[in-house]
Amino acid sequence: MKRVHIAPTLLDAQLVVDALSSLGIVSHIFNANAAGALGEVPFLQAQPEVWVEDDTRECQAREVLVDFLNVKPSAEKICPHCGEHNPGNFLSCWQCGSLLPD
Repeated sequence: MKRVHIAPTLLDAQLVVDALSSLGIVSHIFNANAAGALGEVPFLQAQPEVWVEDDTRECQAREVLVDFLNVKPSAEKICPHCGEHNPGNFLSCWQCGSLLPD
């Protein structure tokens, strides 16, 4: 196993694991329950860590994470059907369900 990421929060670690999993890269979160030990152990030893199971996929996982962690939120999309503002990553309008433009 190889460590590929140290996350600031458990939620961030889970998002990374999910992104890797979607590409078939098996990974695990270590220190998932270590936040309660803050103050007793050094801060850096209590952060959630993402480790890949297959050492040969470490480089691929790191490349994926570079792109995944540097994604900027896209601009808002305005629904052509009802005029509602939607986050840029939505594919359909949250208000009326119509497809949004790319």
